[in-house]
Amino acid sequence: MNKNSEKTKYRILKGLEELITREGFTGVGVNAVAREAGVDKVLIYRYFGSMEGLLRAFADEKEFCPLVAGLLNDIPEEAPLYEVATRIVLEHVRALQNSPLAQELACWELSEQNPLTVLFGKEMENGAMKALADRGIIPDEDVITLSVIVLCGLQYLVLRSRNNNPMMDIDYSKPETREKVERVIAAMMKAFFKSREPLK
Repeated sequence: MNKNSEKTKYRILKGLEELITREGFTGVGVNAVAREAGVDKVLIYRYFGSMEGLLRAFADEKEFCPLVAGLLNDIPEEAPLYEVATRIVLEHVRALQNSPLAQELACWELSEQNPLTVLFGKEMENGAMKALADRGIIPDEDVITLSVIVLCGLQYLVLRSRNNNPMMDIDYSKPETREKVERVIAAMMKAFFKSREPLK
């Protein structure tokens, strides 16, 4: 593929990103992406085959949340499991908090299934489980359940904060609120894991 083709593909992918970030998932379509990128929509079909192909290419190119494998590299091998679980959950939520694009995709995931939302969800989950297994960590059903509940609850607070709509006065857009919530989550995760330890 020549340089002009590569530049055009980049413009299309960049146009899709800007469209999602600015207008959300409702603004996504071949015609809208073509207008945003300043190209003929024929080029989207030429380079990506379809809108689905464009979404898949975009998903393959972007890293929406920190990879668990990378997080584990920064956590000492001897760290207790509650620290590992807490770090993974909180780092994912911090990434979501700092990325309007990831927030739009989180909303999109709730209303529609397409290659982008599938990658944002399932493939990320599979990558996380593989990274944990490579570290010798096989979380059981209760650990997975707790982690999902905590992660989804925090994600909900992030998404509500976009509309200045705090829940029970918990405004997740404020740094002091996030710090307080993270302290509570860390304490809760520690207590859960400690409760599962055999009595001495």
